[in-house]
Amino acid sequence: QAPTMSTQSLFSRLPISPSRAVIPFLNTGPLFDVEWAYYLLPVWWVLGVEQFIWPVLFAVATAKMLSLQEMRIRINRTLVWFALFILAVLFSGLFIVEPERYLTYGRNLGAFVAAFLAVLIVTNRANSWKRVERLLSAGLFAVLVAGLLGLAAEMNLWRPSFLSVAGRLLPASVVATSYGEAIAVRTLGLNTWFSGLGLYYRLNSLFLFSNHYSSVLVYAIPLLFFKLSTARTPQKIIYALGIVLLAYNLFYTTGRVAMISLIAGALYFALFHGPHNRSLRLLSGLGLAVALLGLLLASFVEVADVEHASSVADRVTDAGAAFVFARGEGSFNSRFGVYEASIAGFLERPFFGWGTERDVEGLALPAGSHSEYIAALYRQGLFGLFAFVGLLWSVWRATRPIHGDEARKPWGKFLRYGRWFYATALINSLLNDPAVDTSTFVLLWLFIALLIATRQQMIREDNHALVNG
Repeated sequence: QAPTMSTQSLFSRLPISPSRAVIPFLNTGPLFDVEWAYYLLPVWWVLGVEQFIWPVLFAVATAKMLSLQEMRIRINRTLVWFALFILAVLFSGLFIVEPERYLTYGRNLGAFVAAFLAVLIVTNRANSWKRVERLLSAGLFAVLVAGLLGLAAEMNLWRPSFLSVAGRLLPASVVATSYGEAIAVRTLGLNTWFSGLGLYYRLNSLFLFSNHYSSVLVYAIPLLFFKLSTARTPQKIIYALGIVLLAYNLFYTTGRVAMISLIAGALYFALFHGPHNRSLRLLSGLGLAVALLGLLLASFVEVADVEHASSVADRVTDAGAAFVFARGEGSFNSRFGVYEASIAGFLERPFFGWGTERDVEGLALPAGSHSEYIAALYRQGLFGLFAFVGLLWSVWRATRPIHGDEARKPWGKFLRYGRWFYATALINSLLNDPAVDTSTFVLLWLFIALLIATRQQMIREDNHALVNG
């Protein structure tokens, strides 16, 4: 067991390097590069390069880190499992049968590599609480900027639609796809229909699609609650407004899976990691359970439609059906048609999968999409699913909250609120695949990496700081 460390020695102060002219991404340190990669997300979005630039930036930062540390790096279990999963992705690429799918495969591989490098850099270099806070602020800043843009779009103050730089360079055949069009033509959302709302502007802000934006929002909201819990009174107002802003954006993504995941994660947090007072914890859990049940049964339809039902059971069934079909039967049928096709495709190639998602005749969406778990099963087979589940389990163990006096310190609270974030992410991935959008995926894994780095600091016997990066 690691010896108990004092608060002062837990996160060591690093020496300040001499002042010099700073040229971002050229003569800056690896953590600076990672931090500013997230701050500059709006710039990458305008250029249309946000799907491709992350592995490049993080590869450069990794090279700097290896140089600074003289090729010595710390490897944790999460990195081992992640490397095994990437190996499964590489091996499954040998079984791709449609040449046009290599672009999709390359995009997915780039997202996995970028996330792996983010974890590698953060868990090796973020060896002080100050560094963890700075990186967390960069990630949350990117989401809050997206939220402000979403607010402007929803209020019809600014709804851009322009061709990105990348869009001018991509082949016409790529731009013709839904993925290529989302990269080429920059918009903050689109007009669509939802039961109860009618025609409305559905937000996706700086992310490819609305379900990815809703995922990002529910990743960030628990961490803003953490910031709220540790902030002083003037700052609390700012964080509270940030939470309201992101909740407003979440509503206009109409991301039902994300909303349910956020409340389910909050329920888990309240019951096991919430207030220390047991009565308050149970009361919070009861309130969240009622809210979750209410959301599951919400229908966004006229009450009169439900009143036609002859019994309470019928009313519940009708309300649930109205919630599921709120975007019309096409959305529901497309999703579950994809899941059926994905399972059928897995049975054809159960061990190493198809390498990537594939179009299926009669379906608007490709097989191997719209669920991170089914995607791993379909694309990489049992080998990939085994590695992916091992990766998720390793994160769960590596980010365990601490107990005692340290649990009330900022880093202890961060680990507790991290359970809300991570439980939300796990549930949300049941019916969403964040890896389709590289920006969503690298934000998810930045937050995970910061939790792992914080937990490492709590248990590390040798607290000697590395050279300032």
